[in-house]
Amino acid sequence: MLAFSTNWNVSRHREGREIVSEIRDLGFDTMELGHGLSVSQLNGIRGAFGEGGFRVISVHNFCPMPVEVLHDNPDCYEFTSHRRQERDRALRLTRATMETAKEFGARFVVLHLGRIMTLRGMTGSLLSELRIKGVASRGYNRSKLAAVRKRGRRARVFLDRVTAVLEPLVEEASKMGLTLVVENRSDFEAIPTERELLALLQRFDSPHLRYWHDFGHAQMRESLGLLDHAQWLAEIAPYAVGAHLQDAKWPDEDHLIPFEGEIPFDRLVPLLPASLPYILELSPRAKPEAIRAAAAKWKTLTNL
Repeated sequence: MLAFSTNWNVSRHREGREIVSEIRDLGFDTMELGHGLSVSQLNGIRGAFGEGGFRVISVHNFCPMPVEVLHDNPDCYEFTSHRRQERDRALRLTRATMETAKEFGARFVVLHLGRIMTLRGMTGSLLSELRIKGVASRGYNRSKLAAVRKRGRRARVFLDRVTAVLEPLVEEASKMGLTLVVENRSDFEAIPTERELLALLQRFDSPHLRYWHDFGHAQMRESLGLLDHAQWLAEIAPYAVGAHLQDAKWPDEDHLIPFEGEIPFDRLVPLLPASLPYILELSPRAKPEAIRAAAAKWKTLTNL
């Protein structure tokens, strides 16, 4: 299944009906409600949904966007914050997103789990050095190894905070018939890393907590020398239930239209379970005619 995220055009329209109409004009009748939707935009989408013609498969936390946040920022409140008040706010907003998902008949709620607050800027520093020295240089690899060690020393408390928040949410998702899905992130400060995520999924061992693959984010990790994209997909595949579809270029340009970047989809997609939903999550700069062409190409490839 190929679906489409409202992130593409949420900033262009005040009215939710217009967001839906433009996406339907592209030829999509299945959507993800993205994290940038305001309360008023969501109300407009609610009205259009009541009239039929499209369905919602996933909702990205936070949806609707918190009223006090003026610009789209899915990381405005984090489960890993050292402030209890912020973690509680993130929990309440996530529950509101789960209610949105239930209302629209969505199966999945896409989550960002947070980051190690004391390491902000680490990925930016690695990228700056990567551009100058290259991924194979001794200097860059010394810096990368130092970053890995530093992150490893600090991760435990943040992982514990995430686990404490997820425990009630997974139970609630089970009762609501929803699946919470953890999206892989591009920045190295993010919680969890791939190894941490696998351990988290194994610990919960619940069909209501699963993995959501973002191709662009994983490709950036590979550019940084932190991940083998194909190897990771082969390992995480039993937990994968969906994906954000976007292309990317070295080292950190993402949200590109598929087949305009460097991601080898023909090699990677067969590593995932068959019949996964793929949600196009594209830059607002992506042009309608190019999106239609990419969607047509995607559907004609035998393995995709």
